[in-house]
Amino acid sequence: MSSAGQQAIDFADVMLIRGYSGARAYCQSKLAQVMLTIDLADELAGTGVTATCLHPATYMNTTMVHRAGVTPISTVEQGAEAILNLAVSPALAGRSGLYFNGLREARAHAQVDDTEARRRLRRLSLELTGLADD
Repeated sequence: MSSAGQQAIDFADVMLIRGYSGARAYCQSKLAQVMLTIDLADELAGTGVTATCLHPATYMNTTMVHRAGVTPISTVEQGAEAILNLAVSPALAGRSGLYFNGLREARAHAQVDDTEARRRLRRLSLELTGLADD
């Protein structure tokens, strides 16, 4: 599960020491999810397992949205329909490394296409989790 709220990852300040904001952290983390999913899809090619990112709906009518003081734009049912579409649509069987905005295949932030940025993110993620090969 990702989001349409995406912002380029600033590798010079990946921990957001300078200029922190919750929105910036959220948007960069959602882009990171998409970038890592694209890499995962490449790793899984030929296995029959797919990896896809989805922004299910915008500001669904949920408790979290209400508590944030935001007026809902979408229904939970619309979000659920988008999730089910990816899970069971025969048209998507075997397709991987995609990003969807609701029911539509869409383009994620341009940094997703930067293979060097994806490589840096993967390496950084492994280092930060202690899983990097030394």
